[in-house]
This record gives sequence, structure tokens and C-alpha cells, in this order.
Amino acid sequence: MLTAITTTTTTAVVALTQAVVFGAIGVVVLIALLIAKELLSASENEKALILGRVTGVAIYPLLFAFAVIVAVAVMAAL
Repeated sequence: MLTAITTTTTTAVVALTQAVVFGAIGVVVLIALLIAKELLSASENEKALILGRVTGVAIYPLLFAFAVIVAVAVMAAL
């Protein structure tokens, strides 16, 4: 019985740690994409402007994931 509880606890801690790491990676990628979008949209090169618009394809899902991360953190704090 004790082995099952220890295994379950270890699995839960590992899953939580992985979730935190993936969340942090997602936030860093989101920040990098937002910076790239701003820099590309300020350019006068037509290809850079197109690439700046295309980065929105990756930004919007990451913004949603960021909102979920913040909501979960706020709910855990309350």
C-alpha cells in the first residue's frame, strides 16, 4: 500500500514539474515571437512585413496558453 502511494506521489510531482517547465518555455517563446513581430512590422521590407503578419499564427495559441497559466496560478493563490 505504501509503495502505491509513494509511486503516485512521485508521478504527480514529476508531472507538475514538467508542466511548470513547459509553461516557462511557452512564455519565453511567446515573448520572443512578440519581439520578432514588432521588429518585423517596423521594417520596410515586404518579406519582413509578411513574416511579421505570419507570426500571429503562433502568437495567438501561445497567448491563450499564457492566459490559462495565469488563470490557474490565480486560482491556486486564492
